[in-house]
Amino acid sequence: MGWTPIALALVRGPAGCVWIERGRPPSVGRWALPGGRIEAGEGPVEAARRELAEETGLVARDGLLLAVLEESFEDQAGAWLYDVTVQVALFADPGGEPIAGDGVTAARRCAAPPAPVLEPDARLARLEPADAPHAITARIRVEGDDLRVLAWDGPPGPVG
Repeated sequence: MGWTPIALALVRGPAGCVWIERGRPPSVGRWALPGGRIEAGEGPVEAARRELAEETGLVARDGLLLAVLEESFEDQAGAWLYDVTVQVALFADPGGEPIAGDGVTAARRCAAPPAPVLEPDARLARLEPADAPHAITARIRVEGDDLRVLAWDGPPGPVG
């Protein structure tokens, strides 16, 4: 199995970034940047723009690829499970308020996601292919001009 390709949209504005609360399993209730799988024939910026519109109703114009994150998942015995690549696209703020759309229970602008830090747990031992992308996207944070990923057992580490 190759890398599972995911695109995320980072929209920054005066009131903070756009965050969504996921409404579908396996990540119900988790806050993350808008995004999802990159479809066949799509580039990461195009996919992030599409996901942003589907999940928040916001229509972004120009965007650029900001970061590429890759993570491999292993079970508790160290056996390989899945690989995920997340491509984060940065967009100028299109204005307007985000509205919860497809697969989303809430959408809002704020400096940090309104959610507790994601803790490691036994769920990692039960990861299925649909879970793996959410295990990394739920740990992404925006700190000023920096994009960071929360470690499973420590403070956020810089990307790149």
